[in-house]
Amino acid sequence: MRHGTGPAAIYVVTYQRLDCRGVIPKPVLAEGARPLLDLLERLGVNLELKEVRGALEDILRLGSANIPDLWLSDEQMAERGLVED
Repeated sequence: MRHGTGPAAIYVVTYQRLDCRGVIPKPVLAEGARPLLDLLERLGVNLELKEVRGALEDILRLGSANIPDLWLSDEQMAERGLVED
């Protein structure tokens, strides 16, 4: 979800868990477009996919979007700092 516009915009990346067990997900802040792209790449998102580029366009146009086909295990989420300790 985008908050603000232009270079001063910040982005909050949230996600849905498929189950209610295990660790508690937490939102991740990206302060600007470049940090958002860096975060998505770190998560394993292929920015060259047409669907991903469309989602990024939706973020710019509408303020939020779903990134398609991004699946992480609990261990991967912990490695990337996406869960509460």
